[in-house]
Parts: sequence; C-alpha cells; structure tokens
Amino acid sequence: MEIKGDVVFLDTSPTQRNVEQQAEEWYDLGEQLRTSDVNGAEQAYRKAIALSPRPFYAAYVDLGALLCELEARCEDALHVFDEALIHFPEDAVLQFNRAIAFEEIGQPDQAEQSYLRCLELDPTYADAHHNLAILLEKRGDPKGLVRHLNAYRRLTT
Repeated sequence: MEIKGDVVFLDTSPTQRNVEQQAEEWYDLGEQLRTSDVNGAEQAYRKAIALSPRPFYAAYVDLGALLCELEARCEDALHVFDEALIHFPEDAVLQFNRAIAFEEIGQPDQAEQSYLRCLELDPTYADAHHNLAILLEKRGDPKGLVRHLNAYRRLTT
C-alpha cells in the first residue's frame, strides 16, 4: 500500500503550538503581575488574547475582572466582557461579571438584565441570585428580593 498526498499527524502546526504557548506564558505573567503591577497585568492579558489562535476564555475573564476592580475602568471591562461574549455567548460567568460592571457604573437596568441572563444560563448561580436580590431591594421590588434571596439560601445551605 502506498500513501500519497500530505499526511497530517497533528492538528496544530509547530508554529501554532508555539503561539499557543506564548499566549499561555503572557497569561501566566498577567496572573503574576495582578497584585504588584496592574498596568503590566493588563498588558499581559491583552497580549495573551491577541496572540492566542483561539478565544482565550480565562484571559478575557481575568482582564475584565482586573479592569472592573480598578476605579473608573468598568466601562473598559464591559468592552472586554462583550468581546468575550461574542466567542462564549452561553457563559454565565461573563454575564455575571458584566452585571457587576453595570452596577459599578450606575446602570441598574442593564445589570438586572445581565443577572437575569446569567440565571437563564445557570439557574444554580447562587451569587447571581444574591446580587440580583440586593439590586431588586434597592429598586423597590420586595417580591423579587424575596424570590432571589430564597433561591440563594436554597443553593447555599
């Protein structure tokens, strides 16, 4: 038997594996810098996202969270979460983080919608029930408060 044509033994070329490794290394650097050099961590996460041949979920989540932890950067975090949602549209964590960012910038309607979408994707997301309960209390919705606080209690006890 004679084999003709190109034979592919791996689905990633050495070049692609090298790029994936570089993206991972940039991500790891971001993790290391997170507490000591916030700007360096941001740049490292962005480099990991840019280099990765596939959408880099952890880098998106951690970059968005880092930006939201910084005062006045929650709008930047929203852009990161929105970009990530293009690649991971059914992800509850991204919706949860997005809701927090909306709360931080004073957009409770959008925060509520993101919490509800998070819970639609994962009804057992206890922290989303908790945060939504608090938000609904602030908005004068006692029935919503009780419903989501009870859900939170059921999930955490």
